[in-house]
Amino acid sequence: MSELGSIFEEAAGAGAKGPNVRVRAPVQASMVARGESVLITVPDAVPHEGGVVPRRRVPGDPPGEVCLHLSPQLRDGVTLRLRGQGGEHPKSGVPGDLLVTLEVVPDPEGVRWAWVAGLVAVLAAGAAAAWWGLGG
Repeated sequence: MSELGSIFEEAAGAGAKGPNVRVRAPVQASMVARGESVLITVPDAVPHEGGVVPRRRVPGDPPGEVCLHLSPQLRDGVTLRLRGQGGEHPKSGVPGDLLVTLEVVPDPEGVRWAWVAGLVAVLAAGAAAAWWGLGG
């Protein structure tokens, strides 16, 4: 029977772990509010002990990027830990973690007004359809 351990401890016998990678990711407030997915830029190679090691990527992430699935509950300054997506240790190959600190930024003025204009157009079309008896 296997031994129980804490989820906060490193796996026994996993070997030396590679470096954690820290990045800051600016994301628009509207993207967080809608719970969208967003691609952020993350280097594919990171400095470690005087050299450079590759960063572990998950299948489906494009080179130099990571896909984050945002939650509307996320706030500015929160740090997300993506286990096993940091730099790979040069000998053991075991990756560190990717630590992403979110910077929630206001939407550009043009994006906000385009969204409002689109909503007004949809509401106007619905009102016109109801007025002319096309709504059912």
